[in-house]
Amino acid sequence: MRDATWYGTVALVAAVLVVVVGGFAIAAEAPASAGTANAAVTVSYINLTVRVNPTNGFPAYSPANFSVPKGEVRVKIVDTDATASFPGCDCNVTGTQGNVESVNGSAPTSQIGWGNVAHTFSIPTLGVNVLSPGESTVTFTLWLNQTGAFVWLCDAPCGTNGFEGAPMGVPGYMTGTMTVL
Repeated sequence: MRDATWYGTVALVAAVLVVVVGGFAIAAEAPASAGTANAAVTVSYINLTVRVNPTNGFPAYSPANFSVPKGEVRVKIVDTDATASFPGCDCNVTGTQGNVESVNGSAPTSQIGWGNVAHTFSIPTLGVNVLSPGESTVTFTLWLNQTGAFVWLCDAPCGTNGFEGAPMGVPGYMTGTMTVL
């Protein structure tokens, strides 16, 4: 016959397992704001790079057109373009999980100073606005709960022609399409 100490130890171990396993399950659920409680999440990754085209001097995102699966998508933008400023910008991060981004591994932030915004990665139809300081690495997470083709663009007047010409609005440079499958 086992004593009360043995049964107490078994109960304690079982309780710890429930907490550990339960905590893991909670961490793997979709965000509550996505409206899909208790759904398992598949995490996807996309890496984007901003480089200056050596032939014409225009900055360009690469790839400009890409596909990601529906769900959680972790995005990394490596911006090799020079530091710039964007006076008058809406420099608030929106549409990402928590409305934050991380720059060069720093703590998450919801705002970048206009004096240090070389480019943006904006998807107006999804309410996404991410700011990219020049010569930086920006990371953020999107929760994509609808499929379709979404146009992204850079909102900062980059290049010598500002908002009026290339590379702004030129597919393959500062605009492209993200397809959510």
